[in-house]
Amino acid sequence: MPLTDLKPQYSKNELKKGPRSKGYNLMIKYYESHNHDPHHTFLYGFLCLIYDGINTIDELKARMRLFFISSTRHVIIGEEDVEEYIQKAKRKRLIQIQSENVITLTKEGIKLVEFSYFWNLHTSYWMGIFFSKKAVLLSTAFFLVIISLLKIFTGLDLGSQGMVTEGFENLTDLVKIGIIAILGMKLKKDKIASIIIILLMLFTGGTLAWSSVNNLINPAEIIATVQAYIIGIVSILVNIGLMYLKGMVGRISGNLSFLSDSKDSALNVKLSAGVLIGLTFAIFNYYFVDAIVGIIISILVFKEGIEILIELTKKEENFDITAIKVVADHVYDNRLTGYLLGSIRRESITRVELIDNFSKGLTFGRKYYEGFADFFYDDLGPLIAEKHLDKLLEGKLIENMEGKLVLTPLGLKTFYKAKVKEFRERAYNINVGGRFKWQNLLCILFLVLFILVIVFAPQINSWFASL
Repeated sequence: MPLTDLKPQYSKNELKKGPRSKGYNLMIKYYESHNHDPHHTFLYGFLCLIYDGINTIDELKARMRLFFISSTRHVIIGEEDVEEYIQKAKRKRLIQIQSENVITLTKEGIKLVEFSYFWNLHTSYWMGIFFSKKAVLLSTAFFLVIISLLKIFTGLDLGSQGMVTEGFENLTDLVKIGIIAILGMKLKKDKIASIIIILLMLFTGGTLAWSSVNNLINPAEIIATVQAYIIGIVSILVNIGLMYLKGMVGRISGNLSFLSDSKDSALNVKLSAGVLIGLTFAIFNYYFVDAIVGIIISILVFKEGIEILIELTKKEENFDITAIKVVADHVYDNRLTGYLLGSIRRESITRVELIDNFSKGLTFGRKYYEGFADFFYDDLGPLIAEKHLDKLLEGKLIENMEGKLVLTPLGLKTFYKAKVKEFRERAYNINVGGRFKWQNLLCILFLVLFILVIVFAPQINSWFASL
């Protein structure tokens, strides 16, 4: 029975709850990724193919070399990788090799594949909800209110009118959520909603430029406090998260207003970073730095905002949504770049053959990895791959010679850089016992430092004032 035939057997309630935690120990035991999830490793895909009756080594290598998964940093599957999976699976007694190089799963291998598939269905179910438009709007509204109230109450406590004003300005961002919900989603006027959001972003940039120039001419004293630093850092972290989330959902759904709002979150990150820079220099009485940073940020906002507006105001037949770039795009760009460059390096191939291979590889990925194959981007397919290939040709990473695609020195260098990152990640994920994870220690130290800063905030503020 094909693995995907198991999907209808799970009820909606079972997909919500997921498999029992006891089975999770299987993934911890057999998958050597940082969180042991099957969607981070191609070993799972290798076992899935055997489960579905692809039992000879040659056939396994032919299928595996096509796989495309967005959620893994593995650039492209080579024959040596398949040999590695065979050795690993054999060593862990997940497979057995019979006569004439026929491979079958052991009972433990079957158990692991079926549990992993259920786990992918379960995580894809919740990730699909998490990446839904409604969830993003609600989470954005929630965090906006929290950050705004933090700024308002802290500003009142410190007697900082500027922080109170900034808190109320953040509350006005709720208007953008209303624009997306009503114009973008309910009335299907996505482009109009996007234009309004970008215009509001430009208005923010304009007011920032005006106030920064005024502060440069008439510099005002800025009081640096621990509370201001904490709120600034929290604001940056929250807006980075929202920037990625809205960018992902906008790209997944093809929703322009979400992509535009992702740009607005990126602006909020710049604003908060600018405030922190200004606060730091204010400790040493260099108040003009805050104004200069504000002017630089406003220039960047105008440049990017106008570029987006020009794209948005194009006629429908000339409009290209992929021209609206967001930070979250790197998830697809990095994987697509590696896949396309790796495929060309591996063999002499035409453009048509390459796109056809990508299409087949994405189909395999979606079959076993669910939403993690395309990272919930339903429109990912041959058309997007074609556009990305054109970008690589324009960027001189690839050349077309007599109908065959070849890598330029720049393309080869880019490929090897991607492989270096991949090998570093794969080496890190192999647990040989006794490995000390210094990242965990850094997290603990940061948390302790954060608590100490909050506890001793009055003393630190006094020290700031004495400088």
